[in-house]
Amino acid sequence: MVLALMDGTVRPTGDLQLTANVSATSASMHLSKLVNAQILTVRKHGRVKYYRISSAAVAHAIEALTIIASPGTLLRQLARSDLNPFAFARTCYDHLAGKLGVEIVAGLQAKGILLPDGNCYQLTDKGDDWLKSIDVDSASLLRERRQFAPQCLDYTERRPHLAGALGAAILRRMIELNWLARSRVPRALRLTVQGRVELRNKLDINVP
Repeated sequence: MVLALMDGTVRPTGDLQLTANVSATSASMHLSKLVNAQILTVRKHGRVKYYRISSAAVAHAIEALTIIASPGTLLRQLARSDLNPFAFARTCYDHLAGKLGVEIVAGLQAKGILLPDGNCYQLTDKGDDWLKSIDVDSASLLRERRQFAPQCLDYTERRPHLAGALGAAILRRMIELNWLARSRVPRALRLTVQGRVELRNKLDINVP
């Protein structure tokens, strides 16, 4: 149920019950524990309860725990294969993950837009100009209460992608610009033809 909410959506009890394939009583019990543990938050609309991941920090921890819980080499290879719709591009709460996510981070670093700084990234002056070119205001992001640009270890690629306020803003802008589009598979994203061209022009990323 928690993994089903990793796309940042809000879902009712019934949907989560079907996802987990458990009884209504069991679903309610587990959801109550998850809320008490502050992993999920809940709001009530009429008789229906709606749940979501409580924060980006919790989503970051879940992604990290997924890496620790990976059961074996074969399944890790399958996780990265074309058989897995999440392997190429997916949402990790509100930022971009998967192969494309880590390739974009590599491109941002190669262009001198981001610099690694411990478990975070530092935005350079060149990076500030680059963000302005795609209409992202870094100053407003720095004023947010959440972390600006933390690294989030990708569970399929085993390399970091970009999380935090900056990661969320870049993903949001890429969807607005039609570089990325949501697919019918929950959390999975599709790179558009326009996005392929823009990533090649702006970050020298060539996606086969």
